[in-house]
Order: sequence, then C-alpha cells, then structure tokens
Amino acid sequence: MDDIENNPIPTYQTYLLKHLTKVYSARKETVRTDWTRYSDLLIDKFAIHSSTLYHLFNGIIERPSSDLNARTTSFDLFSVNSIIRVLIETYIAFNHIFVSASSEGEKEFRFLLWQLDGLLEQKKFRVNNSDFEEVESILNENKSRIENLFVQIENNIFYKSLPEEQSIKIFNKKEKKYNWKYKITDGLLIRPLQIIELLEMTCVARIFVNSYRYTSIHTHSGFISIEHFEKMRGKEVSDDYINPLATQSIILTIFLINDICSIDANAQNVFLTFADKDRENIIGINTVCRKV
Repeated sequence: MDDIENNPIPTYQTYLLKHLTKVYSARKETVRTDWTRYSDLLIDKFAIHSSTLYHLFNGIIERPSSDLNARTTSFDLFSVNSIIRVLIETYIAFNHIFVSASSEGEKEFRFLLWQLDGLLEQKKFRVNNSDFEEVESILNENKSRIENLFVQIENNIFYKSLPEEQSIKIFNKKEKKYNWKYKITDGLLIRPLQIIELLEMTCVARIFVNSYRYTSIHTHSGFISIEHFEKMRGKEVSDDYINPLATQSIILTIFLINDICSIDANAQNVFLTFADKDRENIIGINTVCRKV
C-alpha cells in the first residue's frame, strides 16, 4: 500500500505488466469459442487504454523548448481524464456482464442485451446505399443479426424465468426498450439503470462516482471543461493532482484482477503463486475500496 501512496505511477506499471498480465495470460488458457470470449476483448480494451494512460502520466507531448540535450514534456490532462472515464466504463461493463450476474444464463442474457444495444446504436448511422459498394449487404447483415438476437433473447433460460411485467422493463420490442444495465431487488423486481447508477452499484466508493462525473466534464467540451483548460493551460500539473488519478487507475486494475480470478480457475491458481504481500495488497484493497 505504501508504494501506491508514495509512487503510484511506477506502481501502476507493476500492476499492469506484472499482476494483471499474469492472471490474464492464465485466463486465456481457458478455451472459449462462444459469447464468453468477449470478456477477453473487454480485458484487452482495458489493458490497451491502461498502457496509453501510463505513458500519458509520464508526459509524452514535447514542448517547443525540447532539444537533444534536454527533453521536456507537457502533461495532457484532458486526455488522461478522458481515458480514465473510458477505463471506468470498460470495467463496469466487464463486471456487470461477465462477473456479477447470478448465473450463466443471466450472464448470457446481459451479453445478448449488450450486443443488441450496440447493433441498434450502429443502426442509427446515416448511411446511403450509394456511399460504398457493400452498404446494402452490411445493412442486411446487421438487420439479420438483430432479428436473430431477438430470438436468442426470447429463448434465453434466464429471460424465460422472469415475470413478464418485470422483463418488459429492460426488453420490450413493442416500445423498443432494451437495456443491459439493470438491478434485481427483492427477488425478481427489476430496475433499469443509467450508466452512473451501474457505476455506483459496481464500484460503490463515492470517489469513483465523483471521478466519473469529473472526467466526463473533460471528455466533453462544455463550459466547465473549457474553463479548466483556461486555468491550467501552460501551468505545471502537480503530483498532488496526478497521483490520485494514478491511484484510482491502480484500484480499477485491482478490481479487474480480482474479477478475473473469481470467474476463472486458471487465473486463480496463478494468483495463488503471487508473493504473500502482493496477494494481501490486492485482496485487501479490493475489499476496502468496494465499500461505501
């Protein structure tokens, strides 16, 4: 824990290249050819963004004053914040779909709704048949995929176990309501969730909710984002600002490590070979930071 507090950026690299890489490599030894392979793609996405974030933490934009004898860099705060927001969204999607569901049937149900949501969003693109040669075939293929997803969802064992008055809250073809983000309380009472509510349920600690809202401000070019840009432009960003961002990124990585181990025996077996201190830190931080 001392390393995280005192040297968060080098420690971040350790958690990415050492701890996460080991458990994820073991996870990939578990052969999967079905829909569960998308869990690995989300992990890949998280890892790629994390790698970029690590380099941004170290400053990669050269200042005009740089020369062969003295290389000076600037800190791209707004890209850092944007990537942290993406990390959070990638993690909570992974957790909600592939980890926290009550059964394999519910995991598949969430995955199918997630897939449907993506294809319906893609359908909103403004495309003309004259744009390029393959347009019509692509549109027909996507239409077929969506129709097939409707059938798969309706045949899903978890979906069929839900009372209709509850399931229509998240899957309703008549009203075109489809939401892979939801919470089940008091047995089978379903409550659809916004992304920020899913974050509150998944990461729990208030710091992540505030971080998501703050980084969202920097992702979009609203007034507050531009006002922050004016105040910080050309000024040195202190460690007091950067280190908490790096620490949050480490905690998200720890969440992911624990989740991978919870759903994969190969990953868990590798985790058990970690040094005692490393295991204790990962388990302890995961436990503490999941609390309010």
